[in-house]
Amino acid sequence: MTGYPLDRVHQEAAFLGRHVHWTLTEVLTLDHAERLRWVREVAAQLEQG
Repeated sequence: MTGYPLDRVHQEAAFLGRHVHWTLTEVLTLDHAERLRWVREVAAQLEQG
């Protein structure tokens, strides 16, 4: 069994840190599904301008 790729976790943490100003600790307290949901929501809002 393989886990979630660590480089992807870093990308998501950097994205949320930059756009939502969350700390690494705050981002890492989110489970995978919740973190991904936030990434998608913020990205969608950025695309809408």
